[in-house]
Amino acid sequence: MKKKLLSIASVGVLATIVLSSYQGGTHTTLGNRTQSQGGTTGCFNCHGNQNSATTVTLTLMDGSTVVTEYEPGKTYYIIMAGSNTNSTQGKYGFQLTCANASGAAAGSFNTNGITGVAARANNTFLEHSTPLNGTPVSGGVEYGSQLLKWTAPAAGTGTVKFYAVLNAVNGNNGSDAGDQWNFGSSASITERATTSVKNINQLKGVTLFPNPSNGDLTVELGNTTPGKYTFQLTDMTGRVLQSSEALLGSGTNQHKADVSALSTGIYLMKVTNGQQETTMKFHKL
Repeated sequence: MKKKLLSIASVGVLATIVLSSYQGGTHTTLGNRTQSQGGTTGCFNCHGNQNSATTVTLTLMDGSTVVTEYEPGKTYYIIMAGSNTNSTQGKYGFQLTCANASGAAAGSFNTNGITGVAARANNTFLEHSTPLNGTPVSGGVEYGSQLLKWTAPAAGTGTVKFYAVLNAVNGNNGSDAGDQWNFGSSASITERATTSVKNINQLKGVTLFPNPSNGDLTVELGNTTPGKYTFQLTDMTGRVLQSSEALLGSGTNQHKADVSALSTGIYLMKVTNGQQETTMKFHKL
């Protein structure tokens, strides 16, 4: 069946997505059903077993561009595309969440004025608040909603993923036995490298010159604590271009990097001793 991307934005962690064949909204007391915390019950309590007839995919969007990383504090959209192979499943319900590696909520969400969708648990997840209509197509029914907003979490959150449970229901105002639900999750979304000096556990007394540079770049460390230091040159997406290590003694030390082969643009130099670090931005001419 040809699938159509249906826009929706995403969520956080704590509530339920069960849409009954006869009720007008969700069971808001049953907690997280998205599998973000490892649970597999989904909508089982009221809607039977997980069913592969329903599919759901999640994609992070920055405007019209698909992305696999986020900038802390920036607002993005999530597209949730869903479908079901049974043309009798005319309604659907969902719960959508974003979580870090430990299952904790990541970011905040806004319904963007869309009806039939509610933000819950301090806006850390989204779910349906009324039955939502599917669109009949050849071979089944497609599901979706409008664009909703997700604002990325603070720096240091690390990698996150989006999780959803989508329940395709038959709307028969009776038994829920014919309802069909399934899980979906996005690819891992990594945190983008910061574009300024890092303040947490900051390595102090580090300077970078000349800036701009068209050849050699010098990193100078003052009042150095003796030990092994790593110097990592990346582009603005966090892709590592150069990496080297050096054993430094106390006092003032210098490390040189040849940046002559780089294209003109903005880059980052990260310096760390394993306990502290700093990241500096420089311009290659």
